[in-house]
Amino acid sequence: MTTSNIPFIMLDDENSAAPLYRQIYEAIRRAILCGEFNRGMRLPATRLLAKQLGVARMTVVNAYEQLLAEGYLEGKTGAGTYVAATLPEEMLRVDKDKLLRRKESVPPRNQILSRRGKWLASTSVTTLRAQADSDHYAFQNGLPALDEFPFRMWSQLASRRLRNPPRELLGYGDPAGYLPLRDGLAAHLKSARGVHCDADQVIIVAGSQQALDLTARILLDPDDVAWVEDPCYPGARNALLSAGAKVVPVPVDEEGFDLANAVRQSKLARLVYVTPSHQFPLGVTMSLSRRLTLL
Repeated sequence: MTTSNIPFIMLDDENSAAPLYRQIYEAIRRAILCGEFNRGMRLPATRLLAKQLGVARMTVVNAYEQLLAEGYLEGKTGAGTYVAATLPEEMLRVDKDKLLRRKESVPPRNQILSRRGKWLASTSVTTLRAQADSDHYAFQNGLPALDEFPFRMWSQLASRRLRNPPRELLGYGDPAGYLPLRDGLAAHLKSARGVHCDADQVIIVAGSQQALDLTARILLDPDDVAWVEDPCYPGARNALLSAGAKVVPVPVDEEGFDLANAVRQSKLARLVYVTPSHQFPLGVTMSLSRRLTLL
């Protein structure tokens, strides 16, 4: 059996809306359906093809796995990957010219993406990776003091727990979150914040952004007015906008959120987003009189 070098795959990391693994998948699939790859033909090893294309090996692995799952390829670990010897007839009844024209008929990316999608697509992947790999974390939001994290204690506790893990450890668990944790948070909120609640009123989420998104979707209908501090946490503003709210920015002065200014700007809001104890990002503490007036 011959091995194909797959020389025709042309990857477009900048202008294609499809991820790289999908581009590889489409190229191989098209070659099989058009008869360019014969049944039983051996494909290059994933490591070799990845080197030829200049991509990560997992990118090729993902493409191969998709083709294997759909029946275009077959193979076993250590024995190589081959074009399936028996393809369903309906898979072969494809207009070759139509397949070759398919790529040309795909609308330009700027016609199918939202405004936010276009912005994300215009951002260089290299730039994003450079930011993610940066060792400079000053003023970066959402990042803990990694040098203060008790890694040794954490690894010891995790190792002890995993020696005899309960079955539910790898399951979904309680949708509201781990009950002992919710009990502890309810007690903390009562002592530290004066919030009287029980565990049934506490929900554990993946992070503040998910909490903001859920809150906005539950409390707001489209076109409801939401007051936010100006400046404020961008993620909060985005969550409110995603819920369809009319976001009204309200200035922050030395006493915090300026309620009088908010009332002058718009009708009473359905939701008010404030950070009174330590305003983000200015660090101002809202005065007691402002807090009482807002309540």
